[in-house]
Amino acid sequence: MNNAKDEGIIKFKLTLKRAPAPELVQVIALEKWRAIFYKQGLVGEYPNEKIGYGNLSSRLQKKAFIITGSQTGHLPHLQAHHYTKVMDCDLKRGSVTAEGLIPPSSESLTHFGIYEANPTIQYVFHVHHQKLWEMLQNQNCDFIEENIHYGTQEMANAAYELLANKSSGVFVMKGHEDGIISYGTTAEEAGKNILELYRKLGIRQ
Repeated sequence: MNNAKDEGIIKFKLTLKRAPAPELVQVIALEKWRAIFYKQGLVGEYPNEKIGYGNLSSRLQKKAFIITGSQTGHLPHLQAHHYTKVMDCDLKRGSVTAEGLIPPSSESLTHFGIYEANPTIQYVFHVHHQKLWEMLQNQNCDFIEENIHYGTQEMANAAYELLANKSSGVFVMKGHEDGIISYGTTAEEAGKNILELYRKLGIRQ
């Protein structure tokens, strides 16, 4: 199982072209749900390690998507410049090409693998919650094996294979402590996937 201190470290080859921040209209839905998740502790920063966790993205066109920037977990609210456009990824080379003012999330390859799996998936939300993560593993939930680590080509490929015929749902990253990913055709769908699990399993903060 991965140590939380390993969270947030970029493990891919990054080419970042400095470019204007995404337009505000492109991040409104992401920011709405990120604010909800932050309030519930699903996105944030580990207090001892001072390392952020959780990331959200939305598909643009072709292989491009907008994602929260790296090391922004400590902020309760993000501005447009805290988001970055990922223009393309190469899973074989483990590389990410992005445009923006800050590096994209360390989970960018995983988000790419999910979008590649099914063109109907438009939003991917990666959150952290220890109790929910533990409970889902006993609820016959989709999962990625414990020996596959976050932010890697292996994780992206595993997500691609897992979601080939699915457009909405949740899966657990067993090898990424507390890590849960929700995906859907709309932001509301992806967000409510998480909230409904809270209610169903009786989770309390």
